[in-house]
Amino acid sequence: MRKKTSKLSSTILASAFLLLTACGGNSATSGTAAGTTSPEPQQTTAAEVAHPTENTTAPEDTGKTIYLYGNDFVDYIAPKFAEETGYKIEAVHYGGGEALAKIEAEQGNPQWDVLMMDGHGSVQNLADRDFLLTGWQPDNLDNLTGDGASYVPEDLAYFPVGIHASAVIAYNTKLVSADKAPKTWEEFFQFKGPVGHADPAVAAPAYPLVSALFEKWGVSAAEQKYRQRFKDGLNVYPKNGPVGKALLSGEIQVAALQEHNAYELKLAGEPVEVIWPEEGAPGSLRVVAISKQTKNPAAAKAFVEYMLKPQTQQLMTSLDSTESFFTPLVQDVTMRSDREPNGKFLLPTAEWAAEHEVQIKTWFADQNVN
Repeated sequence: MRKKTSKLSSTILASAFLLLTACGGNSATSGTAAGTTSPEPQQTTAAEVAHPTENTTAPEDTGKTIYLYGNDFVDYIAPKFAEETGYKIEAVHYGGGEALAKIEAEQGNPQWDVLMMDGHGSVQNLADRDFLLTGWQPDNLDNLTGDGASYVPEDLAYFPVGIHASAVIAYNTKLVSADKAPKTWEEFFQFKGPVGHADPAVAAPAYPLVSALFEKWGVSAAEQKYRQRFKDGLNVYPKNGPVGKALLSGEIQVAALQEHNAYELKLAGEPVEVIWPEEGAPGSLRVVAISKQTKNPAAAKAFVEYMLKPQTQQLMTSLDSTESFFTPLVQDVTMRSDREPNGKFLLPTAEWAAEHEVQIKTWFADQNVN
């Protein structure tokens, strides 16, 4: 069965490959302006770190609007940040592949100041290529949980703010009985019927999904499993929303679906059941990072500090939206009670995911044209 990908996939894929030369990006899908006053720069200090860099001391801010690129939460959190701090900020909402493509295209003249998105491997790739501010430690970094602290890179290029399942196993209960539904990722790949998931070149959580499986099985074995799965029926859609629609329509019977989308369908009363495999669900680590070339480092740093506050995290977990289905990585924050409380994550190291990103995304693109 051929993959259900859009032409946008190959365009974004070519732009987003972070080890290639820059090429054209996509325009923003939406933007929201926030803040009305020109703030006084906040005082920030660079902590002593093991690997300090030349950009640990911030120059004076211009006082102009900073631009936040990202996916989940950016439209909601930008106005809150502006209201509470006085800094001016505009959120530009992208899909993951679109954000990476835009950053790549702008590398000669970056228009962004802060990035908040899923996929620590992709952000690590930006860090490896010197796109990100490094060597600065937030004053409230100790707010992170033990797990959160373990995800902070040594050069402090980005900071984790939450983790969720880039994919759980979801199935259409009208088409698949509970005893026939796959309970593990091996069973998902062996399922006798059409299955699907999002495109790792377009959807921010989809590369974390695929990279977790490739790391789990090894690249060669994972490629073989995917080749067979394509023969047996695997549809790949641009984003998780269309995956959910395909699951409801019966175009696919089982999906590796981002938990936000899976629980949204289930809580809405749709014929969908959710399975969190005991071996773990591929994890999508949401991180926040600052452009090395920002002209407003104090404002950008204030945003990072804001995202590490328990009050901010609690706002996010309290939203009346399934975007709030995530594991906070800041202490003293309560997770949603209707979410899997003991979910285990499959999460490759940032270095592994960054190293294999181009290889894996290129391989998927090749399958689409075969």
